[in-house]
Amino acid sequence: MANPIPDTLLTSPDFSARMEPSRFVDVDLVDENFRQNALTDLLADWATRPPFYVLRNRLPVLLCTRHRDVKEVYNSPGRFTVEIPPWPGYQVFDIFGGLENVLQMDGERHERIRRLMAPAFTPQAVARLEADIDRIIARQIDQVAALGGQFDAMEDFSRNIIIKVLLEASLKLKPDQQAVFARMHDSIALATQFVPGEPFPEEFMQSVHEVIRITQEIVAERRENPGTDMISLLVTARDQGQGLTESELLGQINAICSAGIGTTAATIGGALLMLGKHPEQLALLRQEPALIDSAVEECLRRHGPGILTFVRFAREDTEIDGVPVFKDMPVMASIQAADLDPVEFPDPLRFDIRRNPRGIVAFGSGPHHCIGNRLGRMVMRKAILGLVQRFPRLRLGDADFKPVYAGFPGELSLASLPMRVD
Repeated sequence: MANPIPDTLLTSPDFSARMEPSRFVDVDLVDENFRQNALTDLLADWATRPPFYVLRNRLPVLLCTRHRDVKEVYNSPGRFTVEIPPWPGYQVFDIFGGLENVLQMDGERHERIRRLMAPAFTPQAVARLEADIDRIIARQIDQVAALGGQFDAMEDFSRNIIIKVLLEASLKLKPDQQAVFARMHDSIALATQFVPGEPFPEEFMQSVHEVIRITQEIVAERRENPGTDMISLLVTARDQGQGLTESELLGQINAICSAGIGTTAATIGGALLMLGKHPEQLALLRQEPALIDSAVEECLRRHGPGILTFVRFAREDTEIDGVPVFKDMPVMASIQAADLDPVEFPDPLRFDIRRNPRGIVAFGSGPHHCIGNRLGRMVMRKAILGLVQRFPRLRLGDADFKPVYAGFPGELSLASLPMRVD
């Protein structure tokens, strides 16, 4: 039998001699056919499989899809790091164009910067945003009502809400500053198309340079007029000598502003899709609004923000459930497959807003668990319930709607979601 591992696609370090061919699955994680069909065709099956090898941008990686394997990777920073080894081709894993950020740090640096960011995401800090969040969502719902019965739940609702909540209400950015980070998020997809040996796409690098320019402008403004927002807290921490370098400061601002936009918008859109595909569950939520917390968790479980999250790398030769992992090998975890694992969630394809699932990994787990998950969940609860209660006839524009996903590979952000309220 021929070796299914395509040697010509491998780059340093060369794992091919040690990878068991029987554990290799012929799928490329950045192939659009994979993303468009994964949620319906692959992930429920993968959720029952031990780790296996696949390709990402011509590089061999280990993919973990069962809940327990994903948790093992996330909760073992001593064995798996987010810091990118300096191998040829590994630049593809740096979706922030070289800007240092907490999402790609481990150890003392990660702990130090996360401590500085934490005050902006405490329950008290999130509660202080509640009035602004209510105002933003109410305004967006009014705009939906003004559209005359039909709207795009992504473009006319979800995306606008999170940009205003995160960039305007939370971080106090001006409209032109918000636009720069929105463009940066959209350009991340270009970076993931990087081919080893070729330069990053010019449009992506232009977005990086513009982010640096606008972030320096924002930092200067906060030094002149500091507030209580997270950026002011980070600027003040650096200026008071708490060890935040200029490079770290720029990187954290970019990561929060650019990465945060897509995640919450994708989860709101995914939740509305699931409720629209299950009108009896939508009716139940309308009748029993107290189910909103459970409904949000079930929506996150069934249709989270993405198939994959930030890659880890093996610090040493190790194994996961007997599958070899080699030093510096990229290890990817499928949060969406993990949340369809029947061991953790019986009858996982059944959508039931009374399920109230515990232990989902839509926002990660372990030291890199999403620091903004509390804010994200609040926005989801308020946005979904507000829309459901305002429009008794809320439904999909087409009961047979087939989703198309956009954004960077692995992200489950709907390109559009036509809905009706008339």
